[in-house]
Amino acid sequence: MLGGLPGLLQPWGILLIGISAALAFYLAYRWRQRVAGRSRLHLDVGAIALLALLTGGFFWRPLTEGGVFMPAGGGDLASFYYPTYSYIARQLQGGNLPLWNPHVFSGMPLAADVQSGLFYPLNWPVFFSSLDYGTLEWLLIAHYWLASVFTYLLLRDIGLKRLGAMAGAVVFAFCGFMTAHLGHMPMVLVATWIPLILLLLRRALLDEARTGWVWTILAGLTAALSLLAGHVQIFAYGLLAAGLLWLYLFATRQQPQQVGHTGPPLRSALPWIVKGGLLLAIALSIGAAQLLSSLELSNLTSRSSVSYEEASEFPNQPVTWLNLLLPRVFGSSPTNYALGDWQSTENWGYTGVVTLALAAAGLLLRRNRMVGYFALLVALSFILMVGDLSIVGAWIYGFTPGFNKLRDSGRALVLLGLGLAGLAAFGLDAVTTALSRQEPERRRVFLWLVGVSVFVAFVLLIVMPGLYSQLIVDNSAQYGRIPGAINDLGMLVLWLGLLAGIGWAAYRQRISASTAGLFILALLVLDIFSPNSRFNPTTTNILAGYEQYDARSILYKESQDETTNIPLRTDSDTDVQDIWQPSSALQNGLLYDTGGAFNPLKLERYDYLWDIAKRNPNTPLYDLTGAAFQVISPTTIYQNEAKWERIQKYPNLEIYRNKNVLSRAYLVHESRIDSARVDIIDALRLFHIDPRHTVILESGTPFTSTLPGSIEAVPGGSARTESVKAISYAPDVVELKVKATAPGWVVLTDAYHPGWQATLNNNPVTIEPAYYAYRAVKVDTGDSTIRMTFSPPSWQLGRALSLLSLAATFLALALLMMRRRKRKA
Repeated sequence: MLGGLPGLLQPWGILLIGISAALAFYLAYRWRQRVAGRSRLHLDVGAIALLALLTGGFFWRPLTEGGVFMPAGGGDLASFYYPTYSYIARQLQGGNLPLWNPHVFSGMPLAADVQSGLFYPLNWPVFFSSLDYGTLEWLLIAHYWLASVFTYLLLRDIGLKRLGAMAGAVVFAFCGFMTAHLGHMPMVLVATWIPLILLLLRRALLDEARTGWVWTILAGLTAALSLLAGHVQIFAYGLLAAGLLWLYLFATRQQPQQVGHTGPPLRSALPWIVKGGLLLAIALSIGAAQLLSSLELSNLTSRSSVSYEEASEFPNQPVTWLNLLLPRVFGSSPTNYALGDWQSTENWGYTGVVTLALAAAGLLLRRNRMVGYFALLVALSFILMVGDLSIVGAWIYGFTPGFNKLRDSGRALVLLGLGLAGLAAFGLDAVTTALSRQEPERRRVFLWLVGVSVFVAFVLLIVMPGLYSQLIVDNSAQYGRIPGAINDLGMLVLWLGLLAGIGWAAYRQRISASTAGLFILALLVLDIFSPNSRFNPTTTNILAGYEQYDARSILYKESQDETTNIPLRTDSDTDVQDIWQPSSALQNGLLYDTGGAFNPLKLERYDYLWDIAKRNPNTPLYDLTGAAFQVISPTTIYQNEAKWERIQKYPNLEIYRNKNVLSRAYLVHESRIDSARVDIIDALRLFHIDPRHTVILESGTPFTSTLPGSIEAVPGGSARTESVKAISYAPDVVELKVKATAPGWVVLTDAYHPGWQATLNNNPVTIEPAYYAYRAVKVDTGDSTIRMTFSPPSWQLGRALSLLSLAATFLALALLMMRRRKRKA
């Protein structure tokens, strides 16, 4: 691989997309030519093919140049999704459906983490490919094209002309939200399906015949795809958009009136209510395998409760709205943003000034009830994304189920992008229609375009610099903003000037209205693509943190523990995050780490213990974690040289061995009972107990013993007669062979989760929380076998519900289609 995308396709990527687009158009044209009277479907296919070509043009650098990666800085795509998808691919190709991930954070659920995208159908070709980083980039690029296609189809279904629908498709697929969140891959994947959900829901509600139920089922299936794509917050915003569409269409529909009754009859309202409920039921029931496990996991993490302050983090407030007009005024990429507590990834909202001008035209010039829907969608997005500035957002947080677990209110930019896409599409339609009519209407549009240009220029050049003077002229910031502001102002004047010029040419009939529409569409593409296409590409090797091959080989060799057959762990949760990817252990599948890339869904019990342990590396608490090695920078100085031994030195990092580390599985005979997590952790941190001799449990009867544990020093140097050894150590199954001379507890320092179940010599036993975060099983004297399996009841129930719902949904769809064919026959 030369760069981000497969080297074979780099020089010819755009050409291949163009050839494919042209071929699709040609085949559709030939298909139409064979039968007289067919609709001009080939033009729609041509538009979709052109959207593919535009997608290739937007991503031209990673498609055509070697050594170009996305996104700049790597983001979550490089640090989280790449290692996670790599691990899933290895497991699936090995015939295992991975429910548990043992490699980071001392183990945590994998399938229950909705971000894993394990059940998203479009991910499965990726999982069964020779997955590399370029594969994920291709997956994303394909979804940008799909987002444009679904938006185009939605707008065409509403009744817009092809040019208007094309404009709206470009605006949504390549708007600021979609551009900035490329590194947050599931956000893009989920958002892709929102326009298609709206299309199918609208058809379902407006079609009173049997086909309305077919559309409802299809809308439910599409919503299920969106849910499984891996980001609950964007899925929730998609449901808000769908709910708003339901309410708007219901409120504005033409209703049959009854004598003496002015409101809609209940009978006519009932199908609407049932269709809306059925869509939601299909989505949630098919997604039950993911949803139930994720809900259970969220209650075992810090996400079990998100404060209102956390939910309002990273808002998109008026101080950042200048970005809607001047895209680079605060920085041009995820790595150079300069605006205090805000950041570009959450606040990059640029959709183009041409888009804003067309959206205003759509509001004022076009008479269509769907204009009102898109306007309400824009208003809703502003209410949501300002965070704690609006009490409406507080009410949604407090009273809407599920929204009290969502963070970063600025992500409502996805609704702004979709709303402006719809309004801009109507605006281009209205402008081209008016320009094709008599002189008064042409003059009206021309004056409108000129007026918009003059007004925006006046606001920016006169008013905005005064209001934002501290933000624009503060050149003492790390990244001075004067050049960026001047450049953006110049480009804004250029775009709006060209827009007014096109209007003048059409008004004077120097060009036709359709030609003017094409020019405006081209201008819109240039306006959006110019800053947004530059946001993500980078020539910096964002995968360099995975390429510490020699260090990883040494850690793999040294971590093998012949005593237990369970490898010891590495602690890379140190000061090397910039040069050592935190989830390297997951990416190669050979190492085990006490930390990992940031994940809000890591288990709360373990997170609490590890957060204290890593700050106390010279205590028994740290030794208990199984962290046998630390990967640190050369600037770190250890005070306890008797415990730490440097085993390897590199120019930018060093590897130290912890000589006091505990094996990850062992036997003790003494127990202590304590249910307060602070006391449990302090007992280890303050050397009050030796974990080699004593286990701390949360319930039961304490037991005192002088017998040494299986890894404790034996008095007089006698040979050990007790042991704990792994027969197998797989992601979802751990089997331990135990030899005990007296009753005791087998401790496994893998993270505790109630979904783990155990048998002792094939008899069910309880796994108890040990030291608050780990696992313990009580054993009797003699030889025994412990088998732990991870198959939570939430997963078993969710899987059954998903399979039953999927079968029932497709059966109902088949029956409805058969009835429809019979009626036609």
